[in-house]
Amino acid sequence: MDDCARSWWKEHKDEFLRDLDSLVSVASVSKYDAENKDLPYGGECKQVLDVVSSIIKRFGFDSRNEDNQYQLLTWKGKKDSSIGIFSHLDVVPEGPGWKYPPYELTIEGDMLIGRGTGDNKGPALAVLYALRYLKEKGWKPENSIVHFFGVNEECGMMDIQHFTKKNPMPLFSLIPDSSFPVCYGEKGVMELDCEAGLSDETVIVSWRSGVASNSVPALCEAVVKIGYDEVCRYLKDVPDIEIQSDGESNTRITAHGIAAHAAFPEGSKSAQNIMCEALLCLPSLSECDARLLNSILKLFHDYYGKGIGVPLVDDISGKLTHVGGFSYIDCEKNKFVQNINIRYIITADYDKMVKDITDTMAENGFSVTRIHNSAPMYVDRNLPIISKLTEICNSYFGMDMKPFVMGGGTYARKLKNAVGYGPGLPNEVSVFGPDRGKGHQPDEYINLSKLENGFLVYVEALVELDKFCN
Repeated sequence: MDDCARSWWKEHKDEFLRDLDSLVSVASVSKYDAENKDLPYGGECKQVLDVVSSIIKRFGFDSRNEDNQYQLLTWKGKKDSSIGIFSHLDVVPEGPGWKYPPYELTIEGDMLIGRGTGDNKGPALAVLYALRYLKEKGWKPENSIVHFFGVNEECGMMDIQHFTKKNPMPLFSLIPDSSFPVCYGEKGVMELDCEAGLSDETVIVSWRSGVASNSVPALCEAVVKIGYDEVCRYLKDVPDIEIQSDGESNTRITAHGIAAHAAFPEGSKSAQNIMCEALLCLPSLSECDARLLNSILKLFHDYYGKGIGVPLVDDISGKLTHVGGFSYIDCEKNKFVQNINIRYIITADYDKMVKDITDTMAENGFSVTRIHNSAPMYVDRNLPIISKLTEICNSYFGMDMKPFVMGGGTYARKLKNAVGYGPGLPNEVSVFGPDRGKGHQPDEYINLSKLENGFLVYVEALVELDKFCN
C-alpha cells in the first residue's frame, strides 16, 4: 500500500496545496460570544468550517455543520460503532514579528509557511486526504469513521464538549495534533487570572503583554510618566528594548522576547520579564511599581513551578511548567491583570496545588480571580493498540521512538480512549531559530514532506485501527 499511496499523494499534491491555502487564508481565531448562537466563535470560524465542508463534500463524504460549533465528516461503516479523528481549524492570533504574510500560504522549498499550517490545518487536511485515498481505493471500514473539525480548541474546547453531548463516544480516536509515535498522556492545563492593585503614585500609565494564555509573550509595551531623555539615559543600551516619545512627559517602551507554546517553554524569552528588568533600572519608579515588577520577576523567573510555589514532578509526566501568558493594566479598576498558564503533572493533588498557588500569589500581592481547569489525560500505554500504532511509526521512519506524555493540551483530554498521533517527530528544531517557525510563533511553518509522511502513516494506521476495534 505504501508505494501506491505515495504515488497517489504525488498526483494530488498540488490539489492538497490549494486546499491548504484555502484554509490558511481564513484568519480563524476563535472568539467566543455566548450571546451569538449563530456564530458562537465568530464569522471567520464559520467561514473556515464552510471551506472544509466544501472539501469534504468534493471527496464524496457526508458532512454536517453542528450549530457552527464544528464540521463532522461521517464515513458509514458496516457497524454502528465508530473510530474518531479529531482536528481543529482555529488558530492563535498571529502576534508580532512575522516576515511572511500570516494568512496566506507561502511555499519556500519544502516549507509551507502560514498561521495554522502546522497547528493544526495542515495535519487535519493530511488525514482527510488519507481518508479520501482509502475511499478511492475501495477500502470499506468495518466501523464508521468520524472526522471532527473544531474551531475552539485553542481557547476552551467548548466545541468538543458540544460534540460529546450529542454524539456517541468513538471506540478509539486519533488526534493528529502532536508528535509520533503515540502521545498516551497529557498534563493537566490550568489557566488563572490574577489581579494586583495599583496606587495613585504609579508611573506606569499603560501595559500590555502577550496575545494569548497559551503562548510565552514575544512583545510587551508600556507607557511610563517619565520623560524620554531620562528613559534613554538609563535604557538606551539595554538589549531587546525600544524607546519612543509618547507626548511631552510620557515615554513608550517596547520589549521584544522569544515566543513559544506554553506547553514547551524551553528556549523562549518572556518579553514581560525583559520589560520588568528594564523598568527597574529607572530611578523614578514608585515603590508600588517596583514592588509589582519584582513580584512578576519572582513569579516567572523559572518555567517549572518554583516561582508560583508548585515545583512538582513525577515519573509519568515529568515537570510541571508555567508561564505568564498575557497581562495588562485595567485603568478603570486601577488593577494589574496577570494571566498564568500551567501544565501540571498527571499525579498532582489538585486541591493542594491550587491552595499553594493561591497562597504564593497572595504573598506577592496578587489575588486569584478566575481558575479554569482541564484535567490530565492518560491512556494505559500497555494497550495492544498503542504498541501497534508505535510499530507502524517506527517501521515507516526506521526509528525506535517510544510512546510519551506531553504538556500540550489536545482534544484527547475530552474523549475516552484517545491519543495524540503525529505528524511531528521528537526533538524537531525550527530552521528559523528558537523564536520563529513553530506553532504559536511568528512564521509558523510545516514541511510538506512531514505532511506526506503523516498521510502515509495515517493510511496504514486507520486500516489497523479499524481491525483492532472489531
